[in-house]
Amino acid sequence: MKFQELLSESARAMRFSAIRRMSAVIERPGIISFAPGQPSPETFPVADFDRILKRAVAEEAAGAFQYILTRGYSPLLEAVADYARRKGMDSHPAERMLTEGSQQGLDLVSRVLIDPGDVVLCEAPSYVGALSAFRAARARMVSVQLDEQGLDLEDLRRQYRACRDAGHRVKFLYVVPNYQNPSGITHTLERRAGLLEVAHELDLLVVEDDPYGDVYFDQPPPPTLRSLDHDGRVLYLSSFSKILAPALRTAFVLGPETLLAKLEIAKQAADLCGSGLSHRVVLACLREGLIDAQKERIRPYYRDKCKAMLDALAREMPEGVSWTHPTGGLFVWLRLPEGRDAEALLEAAVAEGVAYVPGSPFFAEDDTGLNTMRLTFAREDVPKIEEGVRRLARAIRA
Repeated sequence: MKFQELLSESARAMRFSAIRRMSAVIERPGIISFAPGQPSPETFPVADFDRILKRAVAEEAAGAFQYILTRGYSPLLEAVADYARRKGMDSHPAERMLTEGSQQGLDLVSRVLIDPGDVVLCEAPSYVGALSAFRAARARMVSVQLDEQGLDLEDLRRQYRACRDAGHRVKFLYVVPNYQNPSGITHTLERRAGLLEVAHELDLLVVEDDPYGDVYFDQPPPPTLRSLDHDGRVLYLSSFSKILAPALRTAFVLGPETLLAKLEIAKQAADLCGSGLSHRVVLACLREGLIDAQKERIRPYYRDKCKAMLDALAREMPEGVSWTHPTGGLFVWLRLPEGRDAEALLEAAVAEGVAYVPGSPFFAEDDTGLNTMRLTFAREDVPKIEEGVRRLARAIRA
């Protein structure tokens, strides 16, 4: 049977994750990997999870394993409201929902908002998982330039007007303002305020993805776009994956009531509801102060690893190579001299015993960012980070 002919147009447009495709390379013995965008399992509070799960089963018995509401476990929704309020983000019950990780939130947003051919404005570079979700919805993705201060607001205006003049409908702007994956860049307060002014001027919906905002090293980032928004035009996504553990698959969305109602219906079609067990674990972590304790624990852990990588890059990299200097998150963005190809370099790097993710999959347009790569310091310990950077520098010089 010719199964290829049965595929939908959306399925034909799908691409396998560049990061998942590298898993075989990443797991080779002896490879120092700067590739996987995962928090370190050393930070997971496993003993607390064990205690909380045992208590939930003992106290609630079979009830802990039952279906829950599509929007999520009600006590956790209330706790999330308090959690977000401490970040300056108020919400009514109809304006919030739990999702199975932020990636599901992005998928639901795509299915609710995007018709084939609609434009989504994205940072350049941008989170590859978001690009995959938008591509699956058959969006037309248009890049807006990003610099060390955040989004280039004049380029935002320029790209929006070019799309409008070409007859395309712009649905929303997607941004990761804090310690962005992949670049590590954080938008300044001035750029955030300016972004909201431009969004008001253009009547543009903003989708703010904030999985890393609590993973700062010393000083917290500026306030979220949603907390600065007075127009009700920011749809906010965040997650507990980087603070607690990814396998809990617990994230949340805050946004306008009209949009949240449609997201709930889309979620019913996707999974009916989330995991009541995971939601009970996250609720206990919030109530017992474990999330705040985790934040205090992981910040110096990742700060020291990031410093080790930045110091090693400064010592080892040849002239013409540059990189970002993040103050939080899990990633450093490295740029080779113009004309160099990070994808082509990967084979030589693996031969040296080090792996990374080439930068081109993080751009909406093909053949963009060929001389860039994403490095993560989350997985390896400090001696391996230093050795891995030495190996990478040797590959670049060669």
